[in-house]
Amino acid sequence: MSETTPAQTDEAPATTAAPGPGESPEVRRQRRMASWTVRNMVYSMLLVTLIVLAWWSMTSSPSTQQQRAPELEQTTNYVVEQAQWPVWVPDPGEGWTPTVLWYDARVADVPTWHISYVSPKGEYVALHQAADVTPEWFEEALPDASATDAQVRLPGPVGEQTWQVWSGPSRGNAETAYVLGPDVTGGSTVAVHGTAGQEEFEVFLASVEAGD
Repeated sequence: MSETTPAQTDEAPATTAAPGPGESPEVRRQRRMASWTVRNMVYSMLLVTLIVLAWWSMTSSPSTQQQRAPELEQTTNYVVEQAQWPVWVPDPGEGWTPTVLWYDARVADVPTWHISYVSPKGEYVALHQAADVTPEWFEEALPDASATDAQVRLPGPVGEQTWQVWSGPSRGNAETAYVLGPDVTGGSTVAVHGTAGQEEFEVFLASVEAGD
């Protein structure tokens, strides 16, 4: 008996039908995640760029001292016109940044001239000046500070004088203070105070001019 051989055909083996043109939910989810990742990276880069530009604009602009020069001049001219005593105006120069200046009666209701700086070493240095001061004035101008028995010779617009040393809390606005009375200033009490060392106080005071 002869064997029957299966007929040979040229047809390819049957295969599984490919998905239709629509993507599966998993593929769509992966595409969305990729899109979100790129979008977040772009937003992050924009945010960093804005921060860098803001920093650059602050550092590349004129110094705070230059920007405050007109304000400083206008205020000091006003104080000189209003005060009944020679007004002490410091101008310590390069490296010193003026921060606050005013003339009013906010300190114990006594008309007071105030100006403060940040020193080249980053320390706070301020000046309060007023006539007819009271104990309350000292309490507010030199918070939590008290007079000591020490004295020190410091420069100023009236020459080198003997100042009374005050002491306050560490890193406070009156950590160290020096007070000069009206008998040598022309009628006002001057208090310089801050966190600086004596050397920077001397530089600060040496730059003072008395306007009247």
